Amino acid sequence: MIKNLRKKFILVSMCSMLVVLLGIIGGILTAGYRRITGRADHVLQMLAENNGEFPFKGMEWKPPEKTQKDFHLSLELPYETRYFSVSYDSRGTVLETHTGNVAAVQEDDAVKYGEAVWRKGKTKGFYANYRYLIQKETEPMGIFVDCSQELDNFYALLRASLFLSFLGSSMVLLLVLFFSKRVFRPVAVSYEKQKQFITDAGHELKTPLTIIDANTEVLEMMEGENEWTVSIRKQVKRLTRLTQQMVALTRMEEGSGEEEMCILNLSQVIQEAAEPFCQVAENEGKSLSIFVEPRIQGKGNEMQLYQLVSLLLDNALKYSLPESSINLTFRKKGKRAELMISNETDMVPKGNLDILFERFYRTDASRNSETGGSGIGLSVARAIVQRHRGRIQASSSDGRHIAVTAIWER
Repeated sequence: MIKNLRKKFILVSMCSMLVVLLGIIGGILTAGYRRITGRADHVLQMLAENNGEFPFKGMEWKPPEKTQKDFHLSLELPYETRYFSVSYDSRGTVLETHTGNVAAVQEDDAVKYGEAVWRKGKTKGFYANYRYLIQKETEPMGIFVDCSQELDNFYALLRASLFLSFLGSSMVLLLVLFFSKRVFRPVAVSYEKQKQFITDAGHELKTPLTIIDANTEVLEMMEGENEWTVSIRKQVKRLTRLTQQMVALTRMEEGSGEEEMCILNLSQVIQEAAEPFCQVAENEGKSLSIFVEPRIQGKGNEMQLYQLVSLLLDNALKYSLPESSINLTFRKKGKRAELMISNETDMVPKGNLDILFERFYRTDASRNSETGGSGIGLSVARAIVQRHRGRIQASSSDGRHIAVTAIWER
């Protein structure tokens, strides 16, 4: 249990760290990419408004104030920007190219680029490392701005971010593994002491309970049975059963007995475990309906599955209303097996009732034991299902019927 808790803590810690880290890196990279495209689009718009040239005033270049404020366009922009443009006819055929401001693109390349982006049908986007803008108004024109330097820097930042994220995550994982072991050590020691106490107490209680039961039997032989001896025997039986369940629950939580799992005819096991309760239900004026899908094979522990069915049916019989019906259904659900037991009971809260599986929990505030229950049977049932790599839950749809559903891997 402590190992599973530690694994969950490590998993949650790493997932939380990765989500935050990816969010930060993703935000930075997204802002950087938008910055590149935004600056290129401003330059393209500026060129489009001036027929493919920068708006010089005499021999002096002055970038627009708003653009200069937003993107810090320098006075060197016309001299450091590599761009070219093409002119189209109405059908998208390139009529003329202007490649005097770029060295990496020749006229043939400019024609190929221009025709390719026209066919794409988009007025703005990337083609190779060039950001382009298509203007289809009076004189169709396509303008391309070289963004290779900016994109190279962006991809370098992306690679560095991924590498540093992987390196940082690995270091954090090692630190979490190291410190979580220290953090959970006192919890593990306390939990082990608790389990050892339960096991030792269970063994120590066996002898006095046996003696009390034997002495009560002797008293009945000498004085005859009376209400006091009957009460003593009843309470001894209840305490013995509680002790056995506590020890069994502790052993299952320790994870022992894994080798007892084997391939079983699950349908037969469930059927044989449930049938004896039909007579018990009839004696109590109730009815038990059993539906078991035949020939369901799966891996499991036969004795534990017997115990699971017995605990759930015993619980349903104890807490169902007089003359009511109890239903047991067992069927395949994909690669899993599903066992569901439902019964009518007193008013219970609607919705999820998984609190019933907590140790010693009772639905009544007085926690009386008139039903003979120990308050731990459903906890044992949950431990059995978890040993079979499954889950168990209880719910009520109307506040009068309760359904307990156990699903485990076959």
